[in-house]
Amino acid sequence: MRYVVAVGGNALKSGKVLNKLSASIAQLAARGNEIVITHGNGPQVGRLAMRGKKSLAALTRVTQAEIGSEIRKSLIHVDKRTGTGAKVIFTRVVVDGDDAEFVNPTKPIGEFYGRAEAEKLARRGFVMKRLLKGYRRVVPSPRPVRIVELGEIKKVLESGRIAIAAGGGGIAVIEKGGRLAYADAVIDKDLASALLAIRIKADRLLILTDVDGVFLGYHTKRSHLLRRTTASALRRLAVHEHFEAGSMLPKVRACVEFVSATGKRAAIGSLMKADAVFASRSGTQVTK
Repeated sequence: MRYVVAVGGNALKSGKVLNKLSASIAQLAARGNEIVITHGNGPQVGRLAMRGKKSLAALTRVTQAEIGSEIRKSLIHVDKRTGTGAKVIFTRVVVDGDDAEFVNPTKPIGEFYGRAEAEKLARRGFVMKRLLKGYRRVVPSPRPVRIVELGEIKKVLESGRIAIAAGGGGIAVIEKGGRLAYADAVIDKDLASALLAIRIKADRLLILTDVDGVFLGYHTKRSHLLRRTTASALRRLAVHEHFEAGSMLPKVRACVEFVSATGKRAAIGSLMKADAVFASRSGTQVTK
């Protein structure tokens, strides 16, 4: 089977968590499955963006190298045979230069801040947004349109190696006069992962994060986990704003898009329970 496993940037901040991911991926690969690992970079690219003046696309390229290399090293540590067969692919993703996100940005990056610090950053020109856990900077996040290195990713899979690709949602580029130029934007890694999974005809899209799955009434007394649901049911819930933008909402949308386009299964679950998520025993399992 062919898997796309998307891992959140927040979930990768701990070495212990990274080792857990690698052990689970190694077991999945040992059973003969083809695997693409994608990853987020929100906290990492957010810190870099506060230090310099490089475009967000350029910073995404930096984090693709750094985080991808750490994942590959961790795979080598857990399973030498599997790890040496992993390849990091610098991945560009084409976006529409007229996307509304360039006017009204919504994608949170970087750390959470208290109100006072957020107000200081806003006075420096950063767009700040209040979320459940505090304030974060938001930047343009246009929808992914096309994955430039799709052919290379397929070749890596067909050679029997693990592909580490579309890190941070991919390096955002815009087509100009037949050439590609960096865009000052980040791409949501879940939506990019869904597009990738559809284009390579994956059998499963698995999104691993720092919570157990999709909750209704999250952070309320009536909070409960959706263990099994359908793409159409999730679509209706998303329309009625049950999920936070920039957090669970893009994960839900990614699963809906993949399942609707392919008829295959998707899941959202905890990285620390990755083995059970892979086996459909944990997380939120989404079917058509």
